[in-house]
Amino acid sequence: MNAPARPAAAIARRPARAWWPFVLVAAVYAIAVAQNIGLPGVYMDAVNPDYLAVRLLHRHTEPIAAWLLPGNYLFGRAPVLISFYHGSQQTWLGLPGFFLFGTTVTGLRITHALFGLGVLAALFAVLARAGLKPWQAAAACAALAVDPSFTYAFRTQSYITVAPMAWLLLSLWCVQRAGEHDAHGSRWLAAGGALYGLAVVGYFVYAFFLPALALALRWWTPPRASGRGGWLAWCGGAAVGGAFYPVGYALVAHQMGGIGGAWAYFQQTQKALNAFSEQPALAERLAHVAATIASAFQNSFHHTLIFGEHGSVPGGGFKMALLLGLPALAWLRAEWRRDATPALRTFVALAVSYVVVAMLFGTRLSGHHYMVLVPVAYGALATGLASLAAAPRAWQGTAATFALPLAALVALNVGGQVKEAGQLAATGGVGMYSDAINRLAADLDAAPRRPFVYFPDWGLSMPVAFLTGGRVGMDSLENFAAGRQMLCAGRDVAVAIVTGDRGARISAWQRGFGWDAPASVVPYAQRDGRELFALATFRGRPDGPGCAAG
Repeated sequence: MNAPARPAAAIARRPARAWWPFVLVAAVYAIAVAQNIGLPGVYMDAVNPDYLAVRLLHRHTEPIAAWLLPGNYLFGRAPVLISFYHGSQQTWLGLPGFFLFGTTVTGLRITHALFGLGVLAALFAVLARAGLKPWQAAAACAALAVDPSFTYAFRTQSYITVAPMAWLLLSLWCVQRAGEHDAHGSRWLAAGGALYGLAVVGYFVYAFFLPALALALRWWTPPRASGRGGWLAWCGGAAVGGAFYPVGYALVAHQMGGIGGAWAYFQQTQKALNAFSEQPALAERLAHVAATIASAFQNSFHHTLIFGEHGSVPGGGFKMALLLGLPALAWLRAEWRRDATPALRTFVALAVSYVVVAMLFGTRLSGHHYMVLVPVAYGALATGLASLAAAPRAWQGTAATFALPLAALVALNVGGQVKEAGQLAATGGVGMYSDAINRLAADLDAAPRRPFVYFPDWGLSMPVAFLTGGRVGMDSLENFAAGRQMLCAGRDVAVAIVTGDRGARISAWQRGFGWDAPASVVPYAQRDGRELFALATFRGRPDGPGCAAG
């Protein structure tokens, strides 16, 4: 039976200099992030729930419509649960970054990049403790750091699903530590459970990994640590880490007048989401999963969001073969030879567990849900290559066995970065990913008379709230009476129209206000001239139509 590349006990004795290779990973990642850091525009889901940070950073802000569960906006500033299936971690974790770098496009990119750096550091820690040499762990993390699927996740809505991967990996690291410390194993297991609970609060899809984590506890810890006491410690920690869910649900019940009201609200919400409504046959489920995984690994999901067209990275098929096929073959070989390491088994089990549970949702889950498999695949590849490199006689040169596949992967990823960055610089993104939203926020913030703005259509309110630092009042609900009252008080009121016949809809708002025609209607277009939305501004004055009588 072959041993891992390096026993875990040796890792515990390594000095801090073992982390020096990670400095190179951070530098490589910084270069990838810095490309066109100000673009594309701030897509609405790419800043949700970060936009709520402006209320925490600034004591006085204009009214801002907050999208979250009833009762979960404590003191009108502090969010708890955004929805029934994820919390507000990104708001709280992003606060230091937004305080230092500002609520700007650049500040958002840097802060989200720090989330990504946390994922890379956690993966490095797990791989190094699993017996990989520091250079091997660093090489795998560097390959992930330049993968467009990973870097663009933190420019899009995928950031909210990928960021909690740091908690999951740190949870695994704690399980590793539990296997090394007989005296304090339960403490490490409790910490690992708490970190896993935080991952699930970050986004519900991390619950899909639970079966694999149960196996990891058996593989990585001795029987005396993974027995009933160890399980109780881990489950207790998970309950503590996931406590935001019951707290948030209790706040909903309090706001809705009891459990009955909360349950009715939940049913109404789930009916709108249709989470389990799409239940096709098994063949269709498998086809959907395969296509969605491909969209995640080949970056076509992000490409479609940003550029409004289907596209993938160069050599996408070969990249998937390296990331999905090679680890599977390495694992099968290791199991056949009975020398599979706990790390290799765990990373493969994580991927299998996720896909199996995700299939219960039929075709409801999309690319950003499956993006969490990208870091897992890099962990599986690294541990699989380490297993192959440790095989006696079968392979020529352990360094080459490990390095060559990763070098090919890095080359493909760099090619993908060049392709995506070039198109981004040329187009500035399209649709709600264009810099038109940036210009809207800048114009509203710089207006001598900042209007109160209604955003009846999806896509604009959260980015504007974030980019203006809460200096522009807004609402997403149609409220003609409140708007008219502001107009009669002398305050300008604006309406941003995205969909439908914009002229007709602006006229409808004018009639609703019972006001004069808008003083200005400003179109906002992407770089190719296509108009995306229009901002109609009504001039407020105390002597407006019917104001004296009102």
